[in-house]
Amino acid sequence: MLVASAHKPTTEKMRLKAAVPLKTEVPTMGLHSKKNFVTANAIETILAKPKQLPEDFRWTLKPEFGEVPQYLVKNKQQVAEEKARVEEHLRLRQQQEHDAHVTQMSEQERQQLLGDLKTKWATVNTAYQKLPFSLDTPAKMKRKETFERQLTEIEKDVRLLEHGSTVLVLQE
Repeated sequence: MLVASAHKPTTEKMRLKAAVPLKTEVPTMGLHSKKNFVTANAIETILAKPKQLPEDFRWTLKPEFGEVPQYLVKNKQQVAEEKARVEEHLRLRQQQEHDAHVTQMSEQERQQLLGDLKTKWATVNTAYQKLPFSLDTPAKMKRKETFERQLTEIEKDVRLLEHGSTVLVLQE
């Protein structure tokens, strides 16, 4: 049986590094260069050609100059959509909370409240009418103003209850 040399390449590979020194080779000791690297580097830098600066580029001449980048447009749209979702969520939540705290007053309760308000108005009015005509002290003036304020508030509430048939009560 013939065995071909499968381990040897058909073409030689180009060597990039120097060969490893043999065991018998003695390294050169004490090898010094008399070259002044600082002076050589300075001379090399002085004699080198200056770098060519790139031509003055005008960004204003680019076709997309002044346009809003697409990523900013997309981000702004995403922020607006998120804000709309949050506002919708808050509105729905607030509506649910509002609906949970509001109840309708029955007609019987409304009539009873109306009668109680009229009775209270009558008692406040009789106390107001019993005030003296001359209001010479600050306490009498303050009492008169308090009675007037209470009467106008009760009258407003009576008008409100007589006007509508549906009364909604907000529970806190």
